[in-house]
Amino acid sequence: MNSDILVVSLAAVAVVFLLGGFAAYVWHSGQRRLESLSPAFELGTTRLVGPLGNTVEGLYRGFTCRYTVRHPSQHDRGGANLRLFVSSPHSWSAEVDSPASRLLVRIGVLKDVEIGDHDLDQRLRFSASDEGAARSIFGVGGVRTAMQALADSENFEGVATREGRIDVKFAPRSPELDDDPEALRTRLELVINLVIACGYPPVYQVR
Repeated sequence: MNSDILVVSLAAVAVVFLLGGFAAYVWHSGQRRLESLSPAFELGTTRLVGPLGNTVEGLYRGFTCRYTVRHPSQHDRGGANLRLFVSSPHSWSAEVDSPASRLLVRIGVLKDVEIGDHDLDQRLRFSASDEGAARSIFGVGGVRTAMQALADSENFEGVATREGRIDVKFAPRSPELDDDPEALRTRLELVINLVIACGYPPVYQVR
């Protein structure tokens, strides 16, 4: 057999073994995450979503919830994302005030909206497609209370709504929080309390 062909064949076999090993690792990692986090959701409703094994979907208090663990990388501190599928007529966001967000406001990428609550306006940077709608939403005491509770939660970084969903980001990566079903259940409660206070009903996903 030609030596070049032999080298190529061996390289191809090595690649196949590496890919197979990676696929097996991802599958086992995903199964462990599913088993670990399933108790946070309603019994028998959880499943893995996506090819990487880092996203678990399930029902909680009638809402379809999708939870993704993000591992740290060069450009990402890692953490966790929680998405609820809800019917939201408004598009708004609130994130922890930071030098980066202040810079985005100064250059016009974000538009700062004050909701009229001194504490929340000091702690969070709000933006919205409709300023009047955002002020109206946060003019409700229950919404402000729920937002305050979520903002007080450990590693909270930001929340954003758009048509069909609400996304909450927690950072940096903290395995004792991100991988713990009780901590996840607490996060689910806080986000769902905010969603209910805003009056956003659940959107049911086809499973």
